[in-house]
Amino acid sequence: MLNRLFLVIQSVLLLLLAILATTAHAGSDKTYRVRGSVIANEVLSDVSELPTRARVVVNGGEHTGFIKSDGSFAVENVKAGDSLLEISSADYAFPKVHLRISIKDDGKASIAARYVQIGSEWSESAPVLAYPLQISAAQKYEFFTPRQGFNIVAMFSNPYMLMVGASLLGIFVLPKLQANMDPEALKEVQNKS
Repeated sequence: MLNRLFLVIQSVLLLLLAILATTAHAGSDKTYRVRGSVIANEVLSDVSELPTRARVVVNGGEHTGFIKSDGSFAVENVKAGDSLLEISSADYAFPKVHLRISIKDDGKASIAARYVQIGSEWSESAPVLAYPLQISAAQKYEFFTPRQGFNIVAMFSNPYMLMVGASLLGIFVLPKLQANMDPEALKEVQNKS
């Protein structure tokens, strides 16, 4: 009986300890909103041309945001620290942005954003972008290439056509050369073979 009571008290204490740990942890994980907009340039002349499936993705899908028809976006619940912001679009390529959210002494958040190349280290030497972010398209994806027309030079530079040409040369030209040979030289070649 006493053993059973001890187990119940121990379970209740562990449960209270777990609740206290999660509330203390939840208080330290304050999240922030990252705001910005997609702006028009020579690649993307009108922001409303962006497909509706285009998204703003933070840390590979940990957080996502939608791009409105005017180009503005907001991503909620981004934690303090380093993050990678990407605009995912099937039609346009956008530069990747390194976000560093830090807490100032007065408790307010500071967001430093820099363009980053994938595969390189996140450098503090890159210039800081203005906040709210303004990101423009880098290039338009081209998925289809036009079909090439007929090209006679390309056809005859094919290795198979070169082999066919050498064979035809052997079949038609070599007998003509033999016919034009000196009769004594022809008898000498025939005697050797």
